[in-house]
Amino acid sequence: MDGILIMPVLVEFFTMAMVTCIQTFFYYKTIGFSAKWRGYRLALVMLVVSVIIAALELIAHNVPSLIGDIAWWIFFVVIILYPVFFMGGKRRERVLFGFVNGAIFMFSGLLGAVVLNAVITKLSAIQTTSTFFKILIIQGAAWPVILLALLLTTLIYMILVLVITRLNTEGKRFIPGKYWIGMMIGFIIIVAGLYAISNLGIWIEDTWLRFKYVAVGSLGFLVVWLMLYFVFYFVCRYFSKVTEANALAIQNDMIERYMLRKQASDERIRVLSHDLKHSLIQWRRLAEEKGDVTALQNISEYEGQLRSAFLFNVENENANAIINQKYWEATQEHIKFQVDGAYDKDLLISNMDLCSLLGNLLDNAIEAAAQTETEALRCVKLNIRRKGNLLIIGVENGYTKEPVLENGAFVTSKKDKDLHSIGMLSIKYVVEKYDGVIHNSYENNWFKANVMLRGYQSVPSDKN
Repeated sequence: MDGILIMPVLVEFFTMAMVTCIQTFFYYKTIGFSAKWRGYRLALVMLVVSVIIAALELIAHNVPSLIGDIAWWIFFVVIILYPVFFMGGKRRERVLFGFVNGAIFMFSGLLGAVVLNAVITKLSAIQTTSTFFKILIIQGAAWPVILLALLLTTLIYMILVLVITRLNTEGKRFIPGKYWIGMMIGFIIIVAGLYAISNLGIWIEDTWLRFKYVAVGSLGFLVVWLMLYFVFYFVCRYFSKVTEANALAIQNDMIERYMLRKQASDERIRVLSHDLKHSLIQWRRLAEEKGDVTALQNISEYEGQLRSAFLFNVENENANAIINQKYWEATQEHIKFQVDGAYDKDLLISNMDLCSLLGNLLDNAIEAAAQTETEALRCVKLNIRRKGNLLIIGVENGYTKEPVLENGAFVTSKKDKDLHSIGMLSIKYVVEKYDGVIHNSYENNWFKANVMLRGYQSVPSDKN
């Protein structure tokens, strides 16, 4: 313990703080944050975890005994359990990615130790062992080299995390349980193998042979780990596509049946409203002749209700049906509903896709606005614009509960994610089908979703 100085302690803490930040970023991109542990709470947890793993790392480095080994195991358990208690996703996802991150960290330590051993071979003044990620006695004169090794290990860890987080594993929630068991067993075996490599290297006395053993073993397990993770990635994609296709088929069938019933109902309403208009004209004339003020007032109220039956007209019958239906749903929740803009006649999007896109966007907005308590936030705004052959649809709404991001995409905060994610999949499907993009932003309790896609058949002239 005499070798522990103030400088080593500070370097160890800041290094572990960087490691905690990197692994938090990794979990943010793969399983998302927990709704409970966010903001200052998550920052406090990160600080506590950094202090704990830094202390355990120092003990493991500087106490070459059973206590040091126990500290190492506790260190690894903390790394694994960090996402289980403080991150989002299902429990099986948190456990799996805890082992995935643990393996990445072990790879970084082993590869960093390989580089460190190469440096130590040239600098005989520095004394270390080849134990995984360990430097037993920290000498004052050796600190520049050791600091470089720690930074190198952290850099390797960061690069591996950035590479892995580029792979979209959003479909993991649809994978059957038996695949999860297989993946967990595979990653646990890799972690056990890495631990064996790091500890068996102690018994090899020849420095060069030990160097080759650790290097070859680490790279070999890295290849196996990457292969296993790519299998996991493609399994996620497969089940995501299958689930998405089934969900869209069910939703499209529901929309098609709804539109057929809606068209028949609208036709009947148009006939009745036409007859009612003529009847009201006759009743108004009779009331005026008799001077019946009460009757005239009642007739005016009926005429107002008739005009508001189709309050919004965006020059598209199918869109009118969806928008007015959502307006009625919003009024039941005491939500202010505003519509601005209209569609042109050369609309390229099919009726089914248009209804699916509008319905899901407005459903999400109304659901979020309904949870707010202030009148200013209980509002939904729909904007319809055209730029060339591009259709731009913007939906704005107030919200109270902070949106949850997972793998760079918004996910539902409801417990039954498999069911309630269908609408999000449908929006994504329509946007991609028409070569579009969707941009979401939120601040000051106001959420904005803007969709831009190739929605028209031609580009209008400047005059038009």
